[in-house]
Amino acid sequence: MTGVENQRLVRGTKAANGKIRVLVVDDSLVIRHLVSQALKEDPDIEVVGSEANGKLALDRIPLVNPDLVTLDIEMPQMDGLETLKHIRKLYPRLRVVMFSTLTSRGASATFEALSLGADDYVAKAANGGSLDRSLAALRDELVPKVKQFFSLAQTTASVTAEVSTPQPKVEVLRLPLFGAASFAHWPLDRLRVVRRHSLS
Repeated sequence: MTGVENQRLVRGTKAANGKIRVLVVDDSLVIRHLVSQALKEDPDIEVVGSEANGKLALDRIPLVNPDLVTLDIEMPQMDGLETLKHIRKLYPRLRVVMFSTLTSRGASATFEALSLGADDYVAKAANGGSLDRSLAALRDELVPKVKQFFSLAQTTASVTAEVSTPQPKVEVLRLPLFGAASFAHWPLDRLRVVRRHSLS
C-alpha cells in the first residue's frame, strides 16, 4: 500500500454532522458560480465559501472549517497542485476533489494530483452549450463524488478488513498511453492502477 493510499485510509469515510460543508476554489467566476449552484441544489450540501486561488483558499479554510474542497488545478498566484500540498500537510483529513481540463496537460496534472493525495477528480466540460446543460452535467458528476465520502460512517472493523483483504493483481503493463479525453470518465481506482504501473 502506498503512502497516498495510507493517507486516504486515515481520512476514511465520515458521517457529516448536519450538512457537508464545501469550499469552492477556482479562478473562473463562472465556474465558481456553476459549482456553487450545483452543490447548493442538494439539501445535504452547504457551500461555505468560494475563492479565486489557492492562497486565498488556505487563508479561508480555518475560518469556515469545510469538510471538502473543490480545487481547480490551473490558477494564478498559487495553483491547485501547490495548494493541495499545503492542504495535505496542514489538514490531512480534509477531502479534496480536483477540477481538470480535458487536455494532455490536464491529464498529466490530474495524475500528479492523485499522487499528491487528491481524493477524486472532475473533468471540466468543454465550453459551449447552455448554462442549464452545464449546470445539470456538473451536478450529475460532482454531487455524487462529494457525497461518497460522507453518506455512511466507516467503522474501525470495516477499515481493518479493508486493509487486510488482499487486492487482486491487475495486469495493465501493456496498456498504451491514454489521452485525457479517454480517461475522463474512468473510475478513480482504475486511474490509480494505470499510474502506479506506468511509474514502475
